[in-house]
Amino acid sequence: MWIRGYDLAMTLALPINIMNELVWVLLLRSIVTDHDHQIQTKPQDSEVSLAADAFTQFKHLLLPITDRNPYLSEGTRQAAATTAALAKKYGADITVVVIDEKQKESLPEHDTQLSSIRWHLSEGGFQEFRLMERLGDGNKPTAIIGEVADDLNLDLVIISMEAIHAKHVDANLLAEFMPCPVLLLPL
Repeated sequence: MWIRGYDLAMTLALPINIMNELVWVLLLRSIVTDHDHQIQTKPQDSEVSLAADAFTQFKHLLLPITDRNPYLSEGTRQAAATTAALAKKYGADITVVVIDEKQKESLPEHDTQLSSIRWHLSEGGFQEFRLMERLGDGNKPTAIIGEVADDLNLDLVIISMEAIHAKHVDANLLAEFMPCPVLLLPL
């Protein structure tokens, strides 16, 4: 692949997000300049395979639940199905963390929601998973997700964009402070 040096310089001047940063680091390490001031990329197999392996070696997945719908919102159902499929494919464990600012006693349909979570994961082939509840502890959902991911040394967090659109989760904080990759599912 040939890219003119000026084009690359202009591209690099643009802001890039965290995922793009990894790609640019891999790209910049593999640049060779020829005599016409053009650059050519050459693949660095070991670096590329290391990056690819990091995204295919999932052993412990986190499914955060932030909505109050006792039967789970469409986005949460999609995240549960995706989590189950990935866990099945990679032989990974699943941890579900139910997050709400209210105490359990003030959530009348909490047990119904837990049953819905169990049902959706069992539909994906998972009867056993770890369940955590962080209800009414005063922390923001984004902080709780990061804390749980860090404490349990998780490999991947799966969450629907619906949680971000509903303002349950702050995408900027999620991107900045997560200790592992986050899979954001579109609505």
